[in-house]
Amino acid sequence: MGNRPQVTELLDAVGRGDADAQQELFTRVYDELKRIARGHVRRSGGQMSINPTTLLHEAWIKFARADDRQLSGSTHFYNLVAQAMRQVLLDLARRHATDKHGRGMARTELTEGIEDTERSVDEMLAVDNALGKLRDVDADLAQLVEWHFFAGLSFVEIAKARDVTERTVRRHWDMARAFLGDAIRGITAQG
Repeated sequence: MGNRPQVTELLDAVGRGDADAQQELFTRVYDELKRIARGHVRRSGGQMSINPTTLLHEAWIKFARADDRQLSGSTHFYNLVAQAMRQVLLDLARRHATDKHGRGMARTELTEGIEDTERSVDEMLAVDNALGKLRDVDADLAQLVEWHFFAGLSFVEIAKARDVTERTVRRHWDMARAFLGDAIRGITAQG
């Protein structure tokens, strides 16, 4: 996968239940996962009360606790951890969207103006809902979105992992974006 850490051997050992391999895996991929976590936090618009390190560790706990996972290579691994990060952010967004936790109230800093925090949380939830609809229609397109947008894989890396051309991946990306755009507009129109 280009310059991504080579983790296949460690993933095999983790699959066999080797706790030392899991710790070595975490150490080896930490920087790459931190980069992915920074991207997730940045895309959330800074509205989430979580930093990249906390997000990474929360996602790792979710990943490490999964008993039934079958890993099929580093691409699949990065996708699962990126999904865990997204799930942590969605759980946080849902919690933030409740009245008890200040729904509708704008978070403000002394040095900044009032921001539209509700919009960011609503957008994140709408994207997740639209991605679920895409998964129901075409699981491969949904996986492409997860790999590119959430796991940070390039089109070249995805093409290699899927054994297709980059052009095919880009065409599928355009279809997925069009579907998600329509789905999000439909979701926000209902809300």
